[in-house]
Amino acid sequence: MNRQRSGRIGFRPWLLGALTLMVALFAVACSDDETPDAGTQSPTAAVTSKPANVTISNCGVETVYDAVPERVVATDTSALEVLMALELQDHVIGYFGGTPDRLQHQHQARAALVDRLGGSFPYPSLEAVLAPGPDLVFSYGFNESAGLTAHNLRDAEVHSFSFTEACPDFSGNVTLEVMFQDVRAVAQIFNVEDRAEELIATWERQIAEVTEAVPTGEQVRVFYFDSGEEAPFTALSGSVMSDIISRAGGVNILSEVSGAWGTVEWEAVVDGDPELIILVDYGFGGPDANRAFLESNPSLSGMSAVENGQYMTVTFLQSVPGPQNLDGLIEVATALRGVNAAR
Repeated sequence: MNRQRSGRIGFRPWLLGALTLMVALFAVACSDDETPDAGTQSPTAAVTSKPANVTISNCGVETVYDAVPERVVATDTSALEVLMALELQDHVIGYFGGTPDRLQHQHQARAALVDRLGGSFPYPSLEAVLAPGPDLVFSYGFNESAGLTAHNLRDAEVHSFSFTEACPDFSGNVTLEVMFQDVRAVAQIFNVEDRAEELIATWERQIAEVTEAVPTGEQVRVFYFDSGEEAPFTALSGSVMSDIISRAGGVNILSEVSGAWGTVEWEAVVDGDPELIILVDYGFGGPDANRAFLESNPSLSGMSAVENGQYMTVTFLQSVPGPQNLDGLIEVATALRGVNAAR
């Protein structure tokens, strides 16, 4: 995506007098209500102006934005957090997802200004999302069973944007850089590319700090256990979570399985013999029950991580694309250093 460019025009000294006179005459000609109050506008408050036919390709669909969206609905908290990180709260009319305290601390005050339309589960229906009258719906991923798809939104003359990881036809690997590109695309829609670049520069510094501290030697074997006693639902090779594990000094034991997220057989997990098991916290329980299940099942309790009590917990927002991926990276790297030290 293109970055915003800025420049300055230099004036020769002999032009200053003429310029001063021109400015004075222009000020007299303009009425008070047509002149912006420079004292009340911040530099970033003025950048959400009308874009010049910005075309965004998302999930294989090209959308032309001839104006900045003003009535955005986010269908989950990960999408909401990107909007808050870009300081776009004035453009968001509502969201579905967790309460504002699930967001990073610096984004909670902005999120509190936005109406919460419903919780995270079940997925909101198409009717519920359309009810507030959005001009753009931003989601981690859409849900066909709820009727909430990009196609149905287009039929309702509403634009949509989804994280690449959740695009139905995406078959590549989602890395943190792919998440950065998603943030850049959203910023371009709203003409705030400078804010995105500031965020990404900070994230890149955090990544560098983590990777520089990763111990040399054999990578720690890691299993991400989301849910499912009959067959575990987990992060596969194409997920951003798998990239986080790799950067932190580990290897996803299911990194040979294509796709972002999916269900596998327990036999594949046992064969991988993880040294660290990552449990996920959705905010309403889960990690303790999943650990108890692993430790009480004879066919699973012999895995190295279970025998040595090597577990850690990440939040859902640290596991899917968004600003909290960087928090997840730091926490996973810390846990992996502990496993390395215990080897």
